[in-house]
Amino acid sequence: MISSALKMKVVASLLLAFAGSASAAVYSNVPAGANTGLPFASFGNAANPSGDSPKVGQVFSLTADSLLSSFSFYAIGNTSASFQLNVAQWNPGTNAQNQAVNSVGNNLLTSTFNAVDTYNATGGYTTLSFENLGLSLNAGTKYIAYLTSSDASVTGIQLSRTQTAQDTTGFGLGHAYNSTIPGQGWQ
Repeated sequence: MISSALKMKVVASLLLAFAGSASAAVYSNVPAGANTGLPFASFGNAANPSGDSPKVGQVFSLTADSLLSSFSFYAIGNTSASFQLNVAQWNPGTNAQNQAVNSVGNNLLTSTFNAVDTYNATGGYTTLSFENLGLSLNAGTKYIAYLTSSDASVTGIQLSRTQTAQDTTGFGLGHAYNSTIPGQGWQ
């Protein structure tokens, strides 16, 4: 019979070995902070043709294998709603950034918890933060981290513009939203 102390050492060693193989990554879709004068999408579950998109996110890629530990979006104004984070591969068939028809792969992560909403009265925005994600990401693969909400009353939430230029890690290829216009899909 293996002692519980030995089991704990084995688990701790496995966790350290895994953590050593990938660097931890903490990302915001707006690294310089929210830009309240420049929203890029209206997020929500209102019926077509409201202009709302039920899925809005950031397309990104990394130059090194990383462990995604947290991700944040910025909503303009004071909002508190039920938001979930999803991460999937972007255009999994070709891994291209922009195509005539964009698609996402199967969800690699769907948060089972809501975002932590923190309102900044001075800046006029709410940070929607997802922590303790623990998702392994591969270098050179394009991903999309996007918001959804199961709350039917969520509508008209303006999100601050996302990062649209790569930084030194390779993060930041642009923003995307799922159109409510039939046949248009991910834009």
